[in-house]
Amino acid sequence: MDVAASTIAIIQITTEIGKMCGKYIHGVRHAKRDIERLQSKASALHRVLTQFDNKALANIDTKEVRKCCEDLESIKERLEPRRKHAAMQRMGLRALKWPFTSKEIEDHVQALEKYLVLFNTALQLDVHDKVSDAEKDRIFEKLAYAGDALFNSYDTEQRHRMCLENTRVEVLQQAMDWSADNSSRCIFWLKGLAGTGKSTIASTVAFRLKAENRPVATFFFKRGHGDLSHVRKLIPTIVRQLSVHSPFYKQDIVAVIKKEPDLGNSANFREQFEKLLVEPLRGLLHANPGHTKFYIIMDALDECEEERDLRMLLKLMAKTDNLPQLGLKILVTSRPELSIRNGFEEIPSIFHRNLALEDVPRSEVDRDIRTYLSHVLKEVQRQFLLRADWPDEQDINTLASKAGGLFIFAATACRYIGGSLQAKPDVRLKQICSTVAPNKLMTEELDQMYTIILQNSTRGRYTREERQEA
Repeated sequence: MDVAASTIAIIQITTEIGKMCGKYIHGVRHAKRDIERLQSKASALHRVLTQFDNKALANIDTKEVRKCCEDLESIKERLEPRRKHAAMQRMGLRALKWPFTSKEIEDHVQALEKYLVLFNTALQLDVHDKVSDAEKDRIFEKLAYAGDALFNSYDTEQRHRMCLENTRVEVLQQAMDWSADNSSRCIFWLKGLAGTGKSTIASTVAFRLKAENRPVATFFFKRGHGDLSHVRKLIPTIVRQLSVHSPFYKQDIVAVIKKEPDLGNSANFREQFEKLLVEPLRGLLHANPGHTKFYIIMDALDECEEERDLRMLLKLMAKTDNLPQLGLKILVTSRPELSIRNGFEEIPSIFHRNLALEDVPRSEVDRDIRTYLSHVLKEVQRQFLLRADWPDEQDINTLASKAGGLFIFAATACRYIGGSLQAKPDVRLKQICSTVAPNKLMTEELDQMYTIILQNSTRGRYTREERQEA
């Protein structure tokens, strides 16, 4: 029986002993003082142990808990009325006989007192630990934190949906396979042009890792969005997320910040990377070589406005010794811009793998875009009570074709079509399908669609026909 089970047993036994002693007090007159002493100690043990949680239990010696349980069980057995006494009770005769001598009660009370001291000490240690935890949390608050950078923050969820079921299957499978393997390729670079769905894929991978209870930290960059547009809060934000999953890692971080209070806020990026991320991970690796992998997802790295900081981040990843051995896996998404390409070229190929979304067969991408369009426009159909067969399959295929492999085209079109309660989605759908000229470059089609939307926006939120309807 483990400590938790033994503790539960003690709580149950002390409850029974207390009830039995209550019966003896009314049935036996000559031993009232001994009965009350035993009942008092049993009740005290019960009160103390009901205050324990799993953390407090860790402060108790397993053997002592089991011994206490055995001693109490022995006392309970002595207190249980024998069959003869039970029969006499049913007949209304006084049958209870106190089974202990005063000397035996003295021995039992002293033994229970020792257990009481032991459990009270463990409880006090737990209270002290909780105070220490509060102190740790206070120190931890010195880590600068960009809450909107997390994949499941309100701001990020508004910008990026999850991949729909049965879309981006191959890409997601490759990312999840990489997350589970133990190869030296600890960095996964997912690159693609603007609008190809990188952030949606990153959000979905983060969601799946979190659903599998794997320690994951995310930072979604966004140009022009304050803390999300640079690396000043990148490392502290990642560290705070990872620390939730490892008390030992958190303890090391607290020790570092206590020693260097400015490290979590105003220190330079290189110091933060080394002292808050790499060195504590090395310490964790030394203390627990088989610790669970940590995952970091950095999305839209190209939207970091400070190119110098961007180069520094990639350089630090390239120069960190034994990066794969730290139990750290990093997923990066970005456009294939020159500075980022150069940075990854400095990282030994055995440490990273690349996946270009442009290499995914166009037929798979078009299929996923059609699935997305069908799903979102069906929501519009239900919201606006349009005819059941809207949208036409031909319109879905036309939009998917014009998207040119760009999910941003499909997403923007859907937002425009169902953009407001006064909108006429069927008219807007036909407008986009007929106005955006076929057989153009991808960006030209996107430009033309944005032109339609912008022209309407200058006239207010509605087209001329929609205003007349209103």
